[in-house]
Amino acid sequence: MMGPQGSLPDPLLVQDWLARLNMQAKLQFEGQRVTNLQLSQGQRKRVALLLAACEGRDFLLLDEWAADQDPQFRRTFYRELLPRLREMGKTVLAISHDDHYFEHADRLLEMRTGKLNELHGEARTGASRDAVAQIENKKETGNELE
Repeated sequence: MMGPQGSLPDPLLVQDWLARLNMQAKLQFEGQRVTNLQLSQGQRKRVALLLAACEGRDFLLLDEWAADQDPQFRRTFYRELLPRLREMGKTVLAISHDDHYFEHADRLLEMRTGKLNELHGEARTGASRDAVAQIENKKETGNELE
């Protein structure tokens, strides 16, 4: 594990993120290296986030990061980890279908028919309702979502 510009990571930062990611008891280290790689997909994603946080990355692209997490940790991700990254001055682009957590985003962008639009006001508020309505419509009509 490396810190910014290849230096050693801040040990307090590593311990903080190990605790936040609930990985203290799951990882084994030899020096700065993680030696046990027999982890679930969700745990591997947590290790990747640990590395990104400790390496001092300024920008993180997280594509469906929470999809492989259990429901409790998914909540932790959106309500605790993303705000902590914001406090650290990180820019995070989190791609997600977790409409229950849209309200926590600083900005909400939607891709529809190949166009990216930022949602504001009622459109933003209604994004979760729209997602649920589309699911219900699919069930009723048997049609695939766009």
